[in-house]
Amino acid sequence: MKPSIACVLALVLASAAHADSYEEHDYLLSCSGCHRIDGGGSNVVPSFEGLSELADTPGAREYWIRVPGAAQAPLSDQRLAALMNWLVKRFTAKAPEPLYTAAEVARLRAKPLRDPIAERRRLLAPH
Repeated sequence: MKPSIACVLALVLASAAHADSYEEHDYLLSCSGCHRIDGGGSNVVPSFEGLSELADTPGAREYWIRVPGAAQAPLSDQRLAALMNWLVKRFTAKAPEPLYTAAEVARLRAKPLRDPIAERRRLLAPH
């Protein structure tokens, strides 16, 4: 039996209350609904464990901001930059270089991807 939306929301809000940082709080409220609290994803949403396979791929940095969930997150550019810096470090064990800035996020999120799955495939295709 699947948990109800109310149960999932209660779990997310309870987890957010115990978040160690506002980045983790923003992750719980803005990302975990699709990517799950542990970042595991689902059969239609990629796992954040997959960030490692993209980490050194040209275009990945831009891709991560332009995916619709990030680009359209109800966060300021500064908060999204901080969240992405936290998220990349959390799931790849290394911080993005250079760190995301609010100005970079504003520029990238202005053009969200229409087909993030196709773009991911393109990024991962052998060149």
